[in-house]
Amino acid sequence: MVPVHACCASAVLDLHYDDENAWLYLDWKGPQELELVQAACQDVLAFIKQTGARKALNDNTHITETSWDLARWVGYDFIPQVAAAGLEYIAWVCSPLLSCRTNLGLMSSFSDQKPQVAVFDEIAAAYGWLNSVHASGPARATSPSGT
Repeated sequence: MVPVHACCASAVLDLHYDDENAWLYLDWKGPQELELVQAACQDVLAFIKQTGARKALNDNTHITETSWDLARWVGYDFIPQVAAAGLEYIAWVCSPLLSCRTNLGLMSSFSDQKPQVAVFDEIAAAYGWLNSVHASGPARATSPSGT
């Protein structure tokens, strides 16, 4: 059994830390409202800094609604913040809903910079890719459980 710690839960995000893989698992859910997502992203930044995580599995399969303003904020504001915090790789799993995929091209534009963002339709493929890439820094400073 892989030790996965629940770090934070909100109306829009369940955030977990995977000890074995030393990465964050972000399970976004429901309708994504800009203000709620911005607040949840502050928790993500805190856990990147706390754990030293260099990778994140960003799961959007449970999202039911999003907007262009939100996608733009994530792409131009949040992605640079996680890069500055040390994140190097994001495996981005798309929502199966067409209405939530319309802004996906924006994320693809980050494939050649840090963090490198790779976009997937299935979580298994994202997991495999994230396991195959090698971060340059230490895998973690401390897990949320203090180990």
